[in-house]
Amino acid sequence: MRAIVIHEHGGPEVLQPADIPVPKPSSGEALVRVKAVSVNGFLDVANRMGRVAFAQYSFPHVLGSEHAGEVAALGPDAETALAEGDQVVVSNRITCGSCANCRAGREEACLGLGVIGVTTPGAYAEYSVVPVANLRPLPAGMSHIEASAMIVNGPLAQHQLDLADAKAGDWVLVQAGASASGSMALRAAQHRACRVIATSRQDWKRDRLAELGADAVLDPGQEDFATVVKNVTEGNGAGVAIINIGDPQLWERTIESVANRGRIVTSGAMFGERAAFNARTFYEKSLTIIGVRTANRESTERCWAQIERGLRPVVDQILPLERVADAHRRVEAGMNVGRVVLTVD
Repeated sequence: MRAIVIHEHGGPEVLQPADIPVPKPSSGEALVRVKAVSVNGFLDVANRMGRVAFAQYSFPHVLGSEHAGEVAALGPDAETALAEGDQVVVSNRITCGSCANCRAGREEACLGLGVIGVTTPGAYAEYSVVPVANLRPLPAGMSHIEASAMIVNGPLAQHQLDLADAKAGDWVLVQAGASASGSMALRAAQHRACRVIATSRQDWKRDRLAELGADAVLDPGQEDFATVVKNVTEGNGAGVAIINIGDPQLWERTIESVANRGRIVTSGAMFGERAAFNARTFYEKSLTIIGVRTANRESTERCWAQIERGLRPVVDQILPLERVADAHRRVEAGMNVGRVVLTVD
């Protein structure tokens, strides 16, 4: 089968076309004919560069975590209602199912958590092998491209907003709103009738966020950022803030911009890991910080229920698999608004 492999970590040039054997599904697994796979800035791009600490693979390796396609074959003892030819979406998390966290329904904290493309071969190829438990039917009216673009970020945004108790009419501040996760949070907040303030430091991205229907679009680098947010929100500040970046200045301005009893949700720490803030502000304003590693089973199911009601991701660009290096360059340079998706067939 056609595939893109890496023989070493490095720049986009290490992504090389190859002809490799079609993998065979083992017990409890399925062979999926890949139709679309999205490019994840961490699980794909940082992984290619050797910057994912929990990665477990030998070279040559096939990257590609979030994908959708068609069931090509089922391995022995595959307990599923799906059949060959069914169109499916593939969850990229591989959980043990037996640790205390899995038994409690908190698979995002699984002690043996694996990720397709990071701890197993991925989907930059015509076929992938995945656990049948990771498959779900492609929703009617949804394309493989749309599905691959929100496999991780859709349930994540759902989980973030659920834990923050975001309700219709609430003001939600989405920092780095043009990123893949930020644009999905924007869409998810809009879908539940929240009012959204989206930010970007770049003019052209702010223009795009305005086109996506954000109620207010701001530059988080402006000195009076918190004041402007409060002016937009009738003097109260945002009830919920989503920030997935570890930039100290951005954190300080986010904290200044939320309302009393505001909830700050964070998933990841791109571009930094430490942020300092004034502890006095937290107890004076009764603020809450919520760390979210990833989605769990419940938030995933709630997300797909919203998909049935029309929730969709922001797709930035669609390229053929052969142009995977261009896709990585685009994401690595921060030129995308939403997800870049590769098509395989």
